[in-house]
Amino acid sequence: MTSGCYSLPDYADSSDFHLVIHDCPPALVAPNAKCGFVRVPEDYLNPAGRTIDLNVIVFNALDGSSQHSAQFDLEGGPGFAVTESAAFYAVDGAMYRTHRDLVLADMRGTGGSAGLFCPNIAEYEKANPRAPFYPPELVRVCAEALSTRADLRQYTTAAAARDIDAIRKALGYQQLDLNALSYGTALALRYIADFPDRVRTAVLTGAAPADQMPPRYHAMAAERGLRLLFQACAADATCAANYPNPASDLDRATARLDAEARAVFLEKIRTMLYLPESARRVPFAIRRAADGDFKMFDGRPAGRRFADGLYLSITCSESLAMMDLDKAIAESDATRFGAYRLRRQREACRKWPTAEPDPELTQLADSDVPVLFISGALDPVTPPEWAAELAKRFPASRHVVVAQGGHVLEGMSGMETCLDRVVTKFVSNGSAVGIDMACFDSMEAGAFQ
Repeated sequence: MTSGCYSLPDYADSSDFHLVIHDCPPALVAPNAKCGFVRVPEDYLNPAGRTIDLNVIVFNALDGSSQHSAQFDLEGGPGFAVTESAAFYAVDGAMYRTHRDLVLADMRGTGGSAGLFCPNIAEYEKANPRAPFYPPELVRVCAEALSTRADLRQYTTAAAARDIDAIRKALGYQQLDLNALSYGTALALRYIADFPDRVRTAVLTGAAPADQMPPRYHAMAAERGLRLLFQACAADATCAANYPNPASDLDRATARLDAEARAVFLEKIRTMLYLPESARRVPFAIRRAADGDFKMFDGRPAGRRFADGLYLSITCSESLAMMDLDKAIAESDATRFGAYRLRRQREACRKWPTAEPDPELTQLADSDVPVLFISGALDPVTPPEWAAELAKRFPASRHVVVAQGGHVLEGMSGMETCLDRVVTKFVSNGSAVGIDMACFDSMEAGAFQ
């Protein structure tokens, strides 16, 4: 196996990394939980420079067992804080920590780990739900504000992978069991490539290899997801009766809008496809829009704070930097969704500091790490074919496709009885061999609205 990050000067002994304990938030009441931070260099090539305190929550195993490994979750976005999952693990998800420690650590630039938030952009989006994505002038203002306290070029996938290992060292684990979603899978793949001996198992849901990271294939993947959703509607008696031609409804809806408003509207359709529950409302929402009512598309997801600055640092330095942008725009323009996201992010990235190209970002060696790949058949972001191709690099892997699943499976039936049971058994066994995964075939997204 090859190692990417070891080509850099290796950072110091584990004695240089410590978990500094502090009180957990009042809302987090859970047995065996402890909260703190691990201090790491912002720039690993300048360890004497500015530092980042990585926000960490550790759930020790409920049975008190001593393990040399722990489950380590990696969130998507990039821009969401993984510690927001703490409430789940404190109650409903306690089965994940029955016999094994579990670690939640906000990636650098998210949540409590020097979060790169852009309040001006968040306020703009809240006040203007139908306005274009990432106005360049607001991006510039945010970049200038954040640059007073952060080197935005240091918030990369490679640096985040080193952070994971710094936390591992600070907590004293020999290996980690990675549990990753969406962008988190790209980070997990980088960590496996850079630290192959430090990964015991990995569960990768909605796998996104670095060379296919969004928004390169946003339009094509969304086109596929929407087509499959319309097919699922046609196969459902109630949906077919209520919405016999959703594609025609969508044409009527978009015909009501000018070019800019149409692009924003289609982007909101694309976002609704992520979750199975909201995807099941898409035919109804399109019909309403076709009749002139677009109010269903004015809402914003509540309860989660997104670090736009971290998203821009990653996508500008990595996603957009490594793609043939002209080709990507041409291919996207050939779809119903068009190249709206690519054009908007190209303009935004012109206002954002970017890191030097990372030639090792897409270099994946074959690995004997046992991996469970989980895909949603209707995923509008990371199609199952991507995971199937990745699985070829991991001989000890298993790939399951959930027929009614989207980019995530949240809200589907069988989350506890199937998904949680299979994942915990896979991690406990350290292998997919002998695990019955037929239950995934029975998971359902619920009725169409």
